[in-house]
Amino acid sequence: MAQIRYENSQSIEANAEDTILETSLKNGLEHMHACGGKARCSTCRVLILSGEENLEPRNEAERALSRRRGLENNVRLACQTRIKGPIHIRRLVLDDQDYDAVRSRSVRTTGREENVAILFSDVRNFTNFSESNLPYDIIHLLNRYFETMGEVVLANGGIIDKYIGDGLMASFGLKEADPVSICVRAVNAGLQMLEKLEEVNQYARKHLDYEMKIGVGIHYGPVVVGELGHHSNAAFTLIGDSVNMAARLESKTKKAKAPLLVSEEVFKNIKPYVRRGKTFRAPLKGKTGDFLMYEIQGLDRNLACDLVDKVFMLTLESTEVKARGSFLFRFDRPDNFQFRAGQSFEIRFPRDSRTESRTFSIASAEQDPFIEIVTRDTGSDFKKRMLEMKPGDQVIATDAGGLLKLPDEPGASLVFLAAGIGITPLYSMVRTLLGRQAHGEKIPGMLMISSNRNYDSFLFHRELLHLSQEPGFFYVPTLTGDLPGEWNEEVGRITPEMIRRHLVEPEKAQYFISGPPQGVQDLRDTVASMGVLPGNIFTEEFYGYS
Repeated sequence: MAQIRYENSQSIEANAEDTILETSLKNGLEHMHACGGKARCSTCRVLILSGEENLEPRNEAERALSRRRGLENNVRLACQTRIKGPIHIRRLVLDDQDYDAVRSRSVRTTGREENVAILFSDVRNFTNFSESNLPYDIIHLLNRYFETMGEVVLANGGIIDKYIGDGLMASFGLKEADPVSICVRAVNAGLQMLEKLEEVNQYARKHLDYEMKIGVGIHYGPVVVGELGHHSNAAFTLIGDSVNMAARLESKTKKAKAPLLVSEEVFKNIKPYVRRGKTFRAPLKGKTGDFLMYEIQGLDRNLACDLVDKVFMLTLESTEVKARGSFLFRFDRPDNFQFRAGQSFEIRFPRDSRTESRTFSIASAEQDPFIEIVTRDTGSDFKKRMLEMKPGDQVIATDAGGLLKLPDEPGASLVFLAAGIGITPLYSMVRTLLGRQAHGEKIPGMLMISSNRNYDSFLFHRELLHLSQEPGFFYVPTLTGDLPGEWNEEVGRITPEMIRRHLVEPEKAQYFISGPPQGVQDLRDTVASMGVLPGNIFTEEFYGYS
């Protein structure tokens, strides 16, 4: 037995087979569970104060609901979570007002702390312009300015957090880990804003006899990320001392006669890449002591190109129904976007203030002049928004990454095992290798087995049948559900016997497995049972699909 310590309450010994919710109810503790413990409402949620390592991993039901409700890793569903050792928790839904908040709020995060770069910009002395011009001219000029500056922020992978009068606040680095790339992109955005200001001023001077001047302040540090406000109009935002620090830096730009100032925390990450102006210490309003500030006058973009180019604007070329409920999106491919077959990237919408993003495996081959991804319509807000996209619409993509990729020195034969939509990265691998073969490179023999419940759910079925005419590649589809009238291929789940029917000495091959988590685990066990070494098994799990 393991102990659960409830904050502001008692400690209870829990049976290993009981969930946290079951432990609470068996011991007479009040614990909200509006849906009856079926992973539908999240009112049983608990905050893990300590002992997170003693929890069983999220099951598929908890994973799906947690994603829809924006639950961070330290917030778990008590109705689904079992423990392996002592934990300390806080029940989060304690009264009717908490319950109403859970029901009425659709959030992307329950709150988390991250290190980000905060950029503040402000138009100097705009009040004088406002007092002497028509309301239309004031709003029109500000929107022209915000549109220009916003495009700069987005192109550098930033998020427009809010507008405060004639001021703009943006963040860089949410869900990122490299402080150097984050700070370089924030500073690049600040410098480009100063450059782009001249475009706005050409218009303002000609039509309004006015010239804008702005200041930009940038700080890097921890913030609290969450959605605040009344549930009818809650906004995603960042709060904390780092936000105040960036605002104070911007307020110093006028007196310092330096349009762009950064903090010491930013400068130590960008020092090799920038041209520095003046450096000085000064007090900041509302803070104790003096702080180092650095004027940044330029960025060596050739030296910093690998850091600046970690985000990409992709333009949609076309959308195509690829199978029942599955859609293929083709985007243009920027010249500097590189990836290895099997890898994935995150995409988000440029003007999504909630910073919601999704990870997609790349379906296109390394040699393709375009980027393709495939997704199923799960009914989520993100997927609905994707399906509303029209050619010409844009998304922001991260640099490609992920552990699933072709080995530098592949073995004598490669086996690709796909469950459902998990075929996407494997399709990229096969096409990449066949492309190399077409250019004279010697490649290993390849076998792909693709498993689906229904015939009309097969992705890339016709394409793979066509590719199987190429020497060295063999494609085997198998169905686990209803069979069409004339089906002469494999039937049932992928088994050792099925693999052996199509491959000599399968235990010596390298295996690439992709699909939903449970399907991947089952296939990994299947392959391991054939005597395949763990080092020859590579996997990718697709969450949110079954």
